[in-house]
Amino acid sequence: MNEIYYVIVAPIFFGLLGFLINRLRTEFDLVAFILTLWYAIRIFIATRTQIISYNVASIIGIDFRFYADSLAGFIVLFNAIFAILIWLYSLRAMSKAPRERAYYLYVALTLSAANGVVLSGNLIFLLLFWNVLVFSLYGMLQVGKVYSSPAARKAITIIGVSDYVMMLGIVIFLVRTGNLNFPLENTVLFTDVWLVVSYVMILAGVLAKLGTVPLHTWIPEASKVLPASTLAFIPGSLDKLLGFYLLMRISYHIFDITKYVPLQLTLMIIGSVTIIFMALMALLQKDAQRLLAFSTVSQAGYMVLGVGTGIPIAIAGALFHMLNNVFYKSALFLSTGSVDYRTKTTDLDSLGGLGVKMPYTLFTFVVAALALSGVPPLNGFYSKWMIYQGIIEMSGKIDIWFVFLICAMFGSILTLAYSLKLIHSIFLGERPKELSKVREARFEMVVPALVLALGCIAFGIFAQALPLRHLILPSLGYDIGEAGFWSPTLATVLIIVGIIVGVIVYLMGTAMKPRRTRVFVGGEIMEEEAARMTGPNFYSSVNSVEMLKKTYDFGEGGAFDFYNYLRGAAGGIAIVSRDVIDRIITSIYRIIGRIATIVGKLTSLLHTGELYTYVGWIFLGGIVILLILVF
Repeated sequence: MNEIYYVIVAPIFFGLLGFLINRLRTEFDLVAFILTLWYAIRIFIATRTQIISYNVASIIGIDFRFYADSLAGFIVLFNAIFAILIWLYSLRAMSKAPRERAYYLYVALTLSAANGVVLSGNLIFLLLFWNVLVFSLYGMLQVGKVYSSPAARKAITIIGVSDYVMMLGIVIFLVRTGNLNFPLENTVLFTDVWLVVSYVMILAGVLAKLGTVPLHTWIPEASKVLPASTLAFIPGSLDKLLGFYLLMRISYHIFDITKYVPLQLTLMIIGSVTIIFMALMALLQKDAQRLLAFSTVSQAGYMVLGVGTGIPIAIAGALFHMLNNVFYKSALFLSTGSVDYRTKTTDLDSLGGLGVKMPYTLFTFVVAALALSGVPPLNGFYSKWMIYQGIIEMSGKIDIWFVFLICAMFGSILTLAYSLKLIHSIFLGERPKELSKVREARFEMVVPALVLALGCIAFGIFAQALPLRHLILPSLGYDIGEAGFWSPTLATVLIIVGIIVGVIVYLMGTAMKPRRTRVFVGGEIMEEEAARMTGPNFYSSVNSVEMLKKTYDFGEGGAFDFYNYLRGAAGGIAIVSRDVIDRIITSIYRIIGRIATIVGKLTSLLHTGELYTYVGWIFLGGIVILLILVF
């Protein structure tokens, strides 16, 4: 099927032409993304009813083949959709940015490699495209708002090391099974410890791509220096699509973790810890992009938790949550980027009151933030609802199931808390005087976020009729029946009625009788700017929780950063190696010196200055030469 070649080749081919012919770059990029979307749609439609599989080549007994089933078709489709939305947003957001030409080339290369990963039917083939992603990620991270090389090095180190571990896991799998194709007709059971080791090592690469604890720290670091478009693309959307895809492949199409409870527990623990700790870290942030970065990591925990249960409704919920997360998290990053584009800052203390100035951005941000928080009837609620049910069904298999349920639900509460903090800090409250002339972002920047926000609404209200029936369940092949007793349509009607009543009460009360008062502190009138209550101040009481504050300070100091330990270990090895080598070389010099001294003393004894001694040595040398010639 030629479409498979086209979705891999088209982006990089036309992206490279755009890079070489800069004045036609936009036109070439448009052709690249439109063609990719067109062929991705064709693959998606074809894989609804059939499986596409064929070999490209066979080398030393390994089949390099393409494979596309309903899950692969689903991921390829949304790879293309989100890529074209990010490209449209970037037209204005990245205009005249340093290394702009390289940025678009890396976006095209990333899309090509991502499609290659999804359409590979062999672990070695997949690994080749996976490593191209490492290169393109490094390139994209180099195109930052400010000097971004340290963040790029950190990302490439963490992901590079985890990918190397994943490669070793694939080698172990090949040695133990003699097969690298997937999906396997019969999934591999964990019959020996080496197969467990293989799964865990491959899992390391998956978790680094998903961005879960403890391999997440490059994401918050990158959020300090990268533009919103990059954060929305990587790690906001593409990393989640690819990470979840490979997690599903290794957990249910290569291995079967439902037959090995310790690995299920491992995934569920990783997911729960990621949800809680990263949500707490997000709550304490004072920069919008950094807060969203921690939020991105936290939401990945729900996906890992759902897959770890092994329950069909939770797995479907995890896939749905992955898709939902890409919708609302991309919308949040792009909306924040629009704010940054107009105000030149994402510092929450420097923002406020922008809702009136940027109404469309306010709408997209509020919808996406509430969807992220799991507020019904938006899409984020329904996917979490399915994961909750899967955890409850685990009650007959795992005694501590309720701990995971509490973590998942408490994570939603924390998510709502930091979402309200973002909304209040950026769009509500008092507006600083220097932002009085701010206006709405450009059309190209508003439209992608608006499309994503409307998707959050549609996928929530019509969850069963649209995404579950036509996207999620066909991609997994599961029949989960009814997802509980929740009715999105009825909930939507009741919520709309509640909003209308609330608006009426508000208009009849405070809104019609506004009252401005002066602020007094110590009997003195404060300046308006000094009296302004910012969003972070609204949540300042959180810092008074001593244990939480110490944990946060401990984390900010790098105590939970895998990268710091990796650097420390590498530095220690370097120091030890240097000292060892120095000592070895010094010892060799000393030995050579001693040998030279001994030889010198011996030869000095031979030089007595007497003629008969030298004549004797001449005869002795002659005898030695004669013996050599004879024998």
